[in-house]
Amino acid sequence: MINRMRVITLWIIFLFGMIFHGNLALMPLFWGESVAMSEDIIAKNPFESSMWMMLTFFLIPMIIIVLTSFIETKWYRITNFVFTLLFTLMNIWHLIGHLGETPVDPRQIVLLTFVFISGVMLNIVSFRWLKEE
Repeated sequence: MINRMRVITLWIIFLFGMIFHGNLALMPLFWGESVAMSEDIIAKNPFESSMWMMLTFFLIPMIIIVLTSFIETKWYRITNFVFTLLFTLMNIWHLIGHLGETPVDPRQIVLLTFVFISGVMLNIVSFRWLKEE
């Protein structure tokens, strides 16, 4: 039961980190600065698909949090563990992408590093929960 509650808590932290990442990127709006993407980025990643992608990345952890509250079966623990690995890999890829930007935003790097560390912790705890009898 302890690992299960830790899984839920770490998924919530991971989800908050992703939401704060987006909010942090919008903070310059409060000082009248533009946060608009370049036309190159928009051409490669149309707005509509970006919105669906963001919804997916927020919705999956929310669904997992709800399911983890009710399901303890082995197949579900495996599914949860696979999703923790996928989200941690996507997070490290995103962090590396931010490190390649000019200029590098140190606030985003700090936040994404914290999200990555909590993701690794989520991997470890989910693996322990998977191994429970």
